[in-house]
Amino acid sequence: MLEKDFTILQNRKISYLDNAATTQKPKIVIDSIKDFYEKYNSNVHRGLYTLSEEATLKLEDARKIVAKFINADYNEIVFVKNTTEGLNNLANSIERTLVITKEHNIVSTVIEHHSNFVPWQQLAKRTGAEFRVIDYDTKAQKLLDLSKSVDENTLIVAFTGMSNVTGLKIDIKKIVKEIRKKNNNAIIIVDATQLIAHDIVDVKNLDVDFLVFSAHKVYGPTGVGVVYGKKLLLEKIHPFHYGGNMVNKVELQDTTWADIPEKFEAGTIDTPGIVAFSKALEYLNKNNYKKLLQYEESLKNYALTELRKIKQVKIIGHNNREVSYGPVISFTLDKVHPHDLSSICDEHNVCIRAGHHCAQPLMKKLGLLATSRLSISFYNTKADIDKLVESIKNAIKIIGN
Repeated sequence: MLEKDFTILQNRKISYLDNAATTQKPKIVIDSIKDFYEKYNSNVHRGLYTLSEEATLKLEDARKIVAKFINADYNEIVFVKNTTEGLNNLANSIERTLVITKEHNIVSTVIEHHSNFVPWQQLAKRTGAEFRVIDYDTKAQKLLDLSKSVDENTLIVAFTGMSNVTGLKIDIKKIVKEIRKKNNNAIIIVDATQLIAHDIVDVKNLDVDFLVFSAHKVYGPTGVGVVYGKKLLLEKIHPFHYGGNMVNKVELQDTTWADIPEKFEAGTIDTPGIVAFSKALEYLNKNNYKKLLQYEESLKNYALTELRKIKQVKIIGHNNREVSYGPVISFTLDKVHPHDLSSICDEHNVCIRAGHHCAQPLMKKLGLLATSRLSISFYNTKADIDKLVESIKNAIKIIGN
């Protein structure tokens, strides 16, 4: 569906099934970057001339489009390089703002990508706070009750909206309500890196304090990330990066910060990339985003059906009807290492991921060193899944017998 809009899929003739790592970009996104450099290139928020003012307008219009996409207010959107930088910045900004002691605790989960695990682990180590990790039930294939680890001393709760390994979706709204009942002051941070491309996200409805994601996971360019934060919290916490554009007044002995969101956007940010990202979101809306997600779901179900026909394949997750899964499927193949399978798939022009997926705590819990992973987008087709199945069967013939 819509694969014609993605030039790389015409040029390379590949079955690209590694969308959880990064999505391909529609032509309108690529053209937007070229258009900006050819017509608007200048530094934003600085020049008092027409070119700079037009570039600034492009940036701020893009901010409004991103805000509308997740139902946030305009000044609640902070641009960063990616999710990893956004989460690290949050950890450091919170540390600079609040007094954190050994009496506090920070809660995360074992299914997190390292980007939403290591920053909180290390923050706890630096401050002496207890680091509480919510476990994963391998039989029920779901997280244990996250809110049970929350108490009056919980400072931060950070969890993913969707696993990049199993595709497990988390009921964010339900968990947030449960956390608020036990500690209304806990700062709730959601890593929406995987979720953002496979669900409608409404930050006001979810009532999260912060939500972070990368543009390149949702058809935008690399080098652009988004931190959503509630106004009161963005106004309260200290910036992490210092420099140009994020100040109001600099004197010899003190500095006052600019208003949000500029307070957190030190230096020259990737304006062409941000504008291009807004074009990606407009593309999704133009093509009926809900309909695209429904198509992904149907293709995921087709992939599961076909994979389950191969007795040597063991799928990780996607077996509990009480929880939801996005179109990310990890599996193992008897007698065939994931790296070997990936290489054989590549010979068939099929792109899948193999490895620990930057989620080693979860891998250890599953008793695995690595899995193979396919992840689906709306530009994929049943033919892509069929080519993957053919590649798997070929791997079994070559290695698995």
